[in-house]
Amino acid sequence: MSQHTVRKKPRKPHQFRFQLLTEWLTATYQPCKIADIGGGKGLLAYLLSQNGFNTVVIDPVSQNLPHKFKDLKENKRVKLADLEAVKRISEPFQTEMAQDFDLLIGLHTHGSNMKIIDAAKKYDKDFVLLPCCVIDEPIVKRHNVDWLESLVEYAQLQGLYIKKVQLNFMGQNIALYTDKYQAKR
Repeated sequence: MSQHTVRKKPRKPHQFRFQLLTEWLTATYQPCKIADIGGGKGLLAYLLSQNGFNTVVIDPVSQNLPHKFKDLKENKRVKLADLEAVKRISEPFQTEMAQDFDLLIGLHTHGSNMKIIDAAKKYDKDFVLLPCCVIDEPIVKRHNVDWLESLVEYAQLQGLYIKKVQLNFMGQNIALYTDKYQAKR
């Protein structure tokens, strides 16, 4: 291999997205109150709470935490106690819910990506979106413009400054986010 060849770091499997997103979030944001919108079983909320964040899952379908997950740093399985839980609001996300949080996070938000953007604008909140699909969104994307770029355009029309970060896992690994501190510099 020549000295000019750059060796790419292999991507982690998709199942580690919550651990890798937690690493990035803890490096990017100070501990604050987070709404994990469409948070499913709550693993992301659990991992963030272990790092000093006050997290609440907002998801109309109430689910239990997974029984175990793999800790990437120590490369071992972590078993969760049966009584382990995260705070939940078992309702669909509504824009007004954002008032009680500092950071809005959405991975599988099904119909709430644009609501999160609207809530961030209305209540001056930061958000992180990792949208994988367009389900129940009221957006009609322009021809030859992909879903992520359609969301970026929508957020920019709301006057929001959007950044992107690529996380190191397979699958849709591009996160859109706001960081008001950075935007004001």
